[in-house]
Amino acid sequence: MLGRGPKEIFAAGRSPCVVALHGFTGTAGELGDLLGAVGAAGYALDAALLPGHGTGAERLQDATFDDWLAASRQRVREATLAYGRVVLLGYSLGSLVAMQIASERPEGLAGLMAMSNALTLGAGSGVPLGLWALSRRRMPDLYLVKPRPGDLVDRTHEDDFVTYDRHPLRAALEVYRAGARVREVVGRVACPTLIQHGRRDLVCPWRNAVRLAAGLRTRDVTIALYERSAHVLGWDGERADVAREMLAFLRRVG
Repeated sequence: MLGRGPKEIFAAGRSPCVVALHGFTGTAGELGDLLGAVGAAGYALDAALLPGHGTGAERLQDATFDDWLAASRQRVREATLAYGRVVLLGYSLGSLVAMQIASERPEGLAGLMAMSNALTLGAGSGVPLGLWALSRRRMPDLYLVKPRPGDLVDRTHEDDFVTYDRHPLRAALEVYRAGARVREVVGRVACPTLIQHGRRDLVCPWRNAVRLAAGLRTRDVTIALYERSAHVLGWDGERADVAREMLAFLRRVG
């Protein structure tokens, strides 16, 4: 594990409850400052670990997109029972999970926030692109050590979130496959949607934001692009702007 800080974040508060889904190899701490702002504004928070995360990288190797979906659907059901309405916040891998669930139009869904969305992956994803050729085969237990905790322009806070120090490559292929899977269903997303992306994102190209906006069924779409930020928007230099945009969206849909 790299970094410090919380792995999961929960807070009681008012509706809508924000169900936050973190990124691949990461934890809820990747969204730390942003979720702090949401909680300080009085909203309920549910930011649990996705299966295979927060323990050891070997535990993630055999996790599947369906595992992440099943766990997240359960969190949404429980939050809806408790608070009546939910907003999905998905970051990176979590954006794919959130978009898939939003396409299913669960009861009580008030909105979707897709951050650094992973509809396609870039060269900076940390996984050699040639390995995508193995996507139809079972890959052995291979790992790729990360050069640093996350893709940031301002690296002042790169030790403030907990993440694995390596990519389990078989699980990384699940993220790649999931992008193609979710691209087929985003046209069913009908709830208000906020799309946030860093222009200097090397992991998930910023054009994913435009692609997502064009593909959604809803016309209630806001796109916010951050010129001086990369992939980890929750800790990069424009995080205060990211938080303000999130809170404005929550006030509107809430």
